[in-house]
Parts: sequence; structure tokens; C-alpha cells
Amino acid sequence: MFLKFKRKQKERPVAQTLVDFPEEIFEAAEEELVLRVATVSDIPGLVAIQEAVYNGYAPWVSRDFYHELTQEKDRLYLVALRKDQVIAFIALVKRDLVSDLHIANIAVLPVWQGQQIGSYLINTAKAVAREIGLKELSLEARRSNTGALALYDRHGFTVVDVVEHYYIDNQEDAISMVLDLEH
Repeated sequence: MFLKFKRKQKERPVAQTLVDFPEEIFEAAEEELVLRVATVSDIPGLVAIQEAVYNGYAPWVSRDFYHELTQEKDRLYLVALRKDQVIAFIALVKRDLVSDLHIANIAVLPVWQGQQIGSYLINTAKAVAREIGLKELSLEARRSNTGALALYDRHGFTVVDVVEHYYIDNQEDAISMVLDLEH
């Protein structure tokens, strides 16, 4: 009976155990963009970005993002927005076993690629890692994703391994890369 008067619950963002990340404004392609912590309401935009990047396929579906965004520790998901539209994101996970900050996912809408947004996200990841006292960033990328591999190379990542048949959708190999933040 009182359901229609039920107060709307506040959106639950990613638990910010890594750092207290305030919203920030940056510029790309002469546009003012906002970088902020992701919320559950951003999930459709995150999936849409992946579908655009991977030609209709989303490696992470809504439930994957929901699971990640509602974890209570060791994660930081950031979204870049242009006029309230999610145009890019980065998923960071602090891994204790190897003591690094892992870029679990990063993507930029194709129409915004080449505008330094990916670089801005990587530089943000470097700053977060340093702030929490970690000395390495790590990631995996599809062997066929030459644009991303070139971006990571420009940022100083080095190849440490090739993981055969890593990706479930097509059994593609993953290039495992690390960035030493002390050099």
C-alpha cells in the first residue's frame, strides 16, 4: 500500500576502498569531460561501450558489471562522461597476491578513440596506484587489439607473458603486460 511512497534509494557506487576519488573535469577534443566513480545506473552505458568496441559483443554483460560495482573492497571503477553520457571507463582492482593495481577493463567509445581519453584513464590509474603505495600496474589485452597494445606500449608497459586461449568468446590469446611505476 505504501510502496508508491517508498523513498528512492541512493545509488550505490563502487566501494572506494582504494582512494577517495573526487569528481574531476578534464578536456579532450576541445570538450569538457567529467571523470567520476561509476554507479549501477552507468551499467547500460558500460555495456554499450563494449558492444561498440567489440562489434556488437560485450565481454562483460550487465550482471558482470553489477557484481563488480557492488563489491565491498579493492575496486575502483571510473567513468568519463560527456554531457552525462558515458563515453569511456576504466576498472581498477587491487590484487594482494601480486601486489599490483590491475586494469581489469578499459574501453573508450570508438568515436572518442584517439582523443587522449585512454591515456588520461591510464595516467589516472598510475596516480591511484602510487597513492595507495603500489609499484606496478598490470593488464591483459587481446593479441588482435593492436591499437590498445600500442597505447600501453607508449605508456611504458612491457610484455611479461602470452596467455594462450585466454578469452572465452573466441579463444584468443592475451598479452599480459606490466608497468613498473618506479622507473
